[in-house]
Parts: sequence; C-alpha cells; structure tokens
Amino acid sequence: LQPPFTVDDLLKSWDREHFERAGFDSVLTSLAGQEERPPWRNHCINAWHFDSECIEGNGSYLRIAERLKEMAQGSLPIDKIRDSVDVDGGTAWLAWEYRGQDFRINCKINEDWVDPGVFAHFVNVLAKSDPSKVYLYYDLHGQDCVIACVTKAQFTQLKEAGVQFRPLT
Repeated sequence: LQPPFTVDDLLKSWDREHFERAGFDSVLTSLAGQEERPPWRNHCINAWHFDSECIEGNGSYLRIAERLKEMAQGSLPIDKIRDSVDVDGGTAWLAWEYRGQDFRINCKINEDWVDPGVFAHFVNVLAKSDPSKVYLYYDLHGQDCVIACVTKAQFTQLKEAGVQFRPLT
C-alpha cells in the first residue's frame, strides 16, 4: 500500500470475511484498486486492477501507458506519451519517446476492448531499461485482471507464496 492507505482502507469495500476466503482474488483486487471517491488515488503504486473493456476514445491508451510507467517506479523511462483513438472509425495508435527515439504502435479496435498486444511493447521496453523488473498479471477469470510490476526476486516470492501471477507478454 502506498501512503496514506492502510489495511483499514481496504476493508471499506468489503468486510474481513470476504478477504479471508480461499485464494487471493479479493486481496489482490482491493490492493490493486483505488479509493472509491475523488481523487481516486491508487491503493498501491505497483499493482493495478485493470478492466480490459476501457477503450472509449482519445486518452484511453495514454492512460494505460501512464499507469504502466508509474507502476515501474522510474524503470520505464518513456516520455511524450500520446494517443489517438477513433473507435467508430476503427483506428487507434499510441506513441511515446524512449531514450530520444520516437515509437508509435497501431492498436486494433474491437469495440471498447483493449488491444492486448499493446502490453508486449511495454514488457520489451522494461526489459531493456531495467532487466531486474517484470510486468505480471493475475487472471480474475473475467474481463479484468491485476497487473503488477515487481522485481524478479519479488516474483519468485509471490510464486513461493502460491500467488498465481504470470509474466505479462
């Protein structure tokens, strides 16, 4: 949890009994979520409860890139992030600058669903800029998941604890 949040803040959404159910879904969803009122701050800097049905127009992919950058805590040095999304016209792209070079990727349009291929680009940039960190995802078996950015050592600890994170590709 990042300041000012505590475990008590997580218990505002669900009661303790909900969190103590078998598995990690409730804990991870709450930890990776955000407060339920403005200013909508994230509970955790390096975990994100991601809803894949989030493409609404300009700024949709920009928000994804900015959150992935924030989660990497300085290890994803991209700047000048911009996007264009025209769902009705069937076109979308995302661009950024990395180490003085401009990158632009075209994103597939599937109504309001994110193009899952966009994540591979961030995985690759992170691997180049800080090979000690990885992006992971935790499948919630619906249209949402938890995405995290951790060190490889932390990933090993999560696996040893039985948390079923998988590398994001």
